[in-house]
Formats: sequence, C-alpha cells, structure tokens
Amino acid sequence: MQHAISEIDTLKQLPVVSRRYIKLIDNYLAPYQLNSSLYYYILKLHDFGDLPQEKLVQLTGVNASNVTRAIQKLMDNQYILRKENPEDRRGYLLSLTEEGSKMYQVILAALQKANEAFLAPLTPEEQRSFIAAVNKLSE
Repeated sequence: MQHAISEIDTLKQLPVVSRRYIKLIDNYLAPYQLNSSLYYYILKLHDFGDLPQEKLVQLTGVNASNVTRAIQKLMDNQYILRKENPEDRRGYLLSLTEEGSKMYQVILAALQKANEAFLAPLTPEEQRSFIAAVNKLSE
C-alpha cells in the first residue's frame, strides 16, 4: 500500500511541473507580448497558412471563446490580421502579418531555451527517458 501512495504523491506533482514549464515559456516570450497561451496560434498559421478561425479551434483543441480572445490579443499586437475569405464571403481568414511571420523563429528559439532550462536538472539519459515517457503518456 505504501508504494501506491508514493506514486499518487508523485503524480500530484504533475501540475507543479507543468506550471514550471509554462512559466519558463512565458518568461522567454514576455518581451514580445506573447505567452504560453498565444504563441501556438502563430506556429499554426505559419505551418498551415491562412485559416478560418474555426479551423484554429479544431487544430488547437482550445475552447472557441478562448481562441477568439487569443486572436484578438494577437491582432492588437499586430501579429495576425483578419481578411476576407475569397472562398466564403461570409467568413474571414486569419493570416500572419510580416511581424507575425518574423516571430516564428523567435518563438522556436524561445521554446528551445525554455526546454533547455526545464530539462537542465536532468542528465542527458534522464532527459531522453522523460521525453519518451511524456510522449508515451500523451498518446
């Protein structure tokens, strides 16, 4: 029984670990008025091109109202613009601005730094094991 309690106590640390990682991302992206809840819209638009907002909801799995708020912040910061959809006059497409496109490499560099800082307490072998375990658990 003691073994099971120890595992439960360890699993309770997952939110703490997650918050630590999110805080690192937020710190590296803060100079660009971005955070862990905004950057991936820029990545998705870079990877997929212009998209209707509904498609971003599908791609991210985030609640539609949260996507709307995030998109508005990104538009306010001039990373994303909304333009008429030539295939559907009733709808709009979201597109990266020139500044938003430039942010792609900045975001990747910030994520790399956050990952390095996050994994720094682990040996290289522990890092590989941790990443493999997280990938397996997320399947």
